[in-house]
Amino acid sequence: MRTAVIAPPATPAAALTRRAVEMIVLSTAALVVVVALAGFRGANATGALAWSGDAQVFTHPTIPGDRVLTGKLRNRGTHTLRVDIGDVRLLAAGGDVVPSTPVFLQTSGRSLWAAGRGPQPVPDTELLRTGRIALLSPGEEVPLTIAWHDTDGDPARVDYNDGSLTVPG
Repeated sequence: MRTAVIAPPATPAAALTRRAVEMIVLSTAALVVVVALAGFRGANATGALAWSGDAQVFTHPTIPGDRVLTGKLRNRGTHTLRVDIGDVRLLAAGGDVVPSTPVFLQTSGRSLWAAGRGPQPVPDTELLRTGRIALLSPGEEVPLTIAWHDTDGDPARVDYNDGSLTVPG
């Protein structure tokens, strides 16, 4: 078997050209690896939000027909992200909406004002405090809790208009 021998460049310009071609090939290969890894990591999430740690679906022992998903979301994007709770919904594998009640809290919260009373529009501080919106800077986390009736469907994804996440379990 013969080994190919590459002759040294004849001129300095040829040496620069060869070096430029080598750098382009290496850069392209590195980019392919980065894109492949990014695609693999994002297989269970699209958009800027991702689960931070373990999200869990559980059934309360006294309410066997209900399910609760709880976890923390992290903004893995490069810009501040606002998510309104009205944009969060559960989707079954076929794309059907599973009726649910989401909140950006680990517990329930109450508004400072009775329904239909108070300032209009409701200030963002009140919407944040009661879990009706999430404002996430890059890298910031927020809790998410979603409840639904088991008979309403089997959710596969949490959709928030700008992306979606896989329901664990």
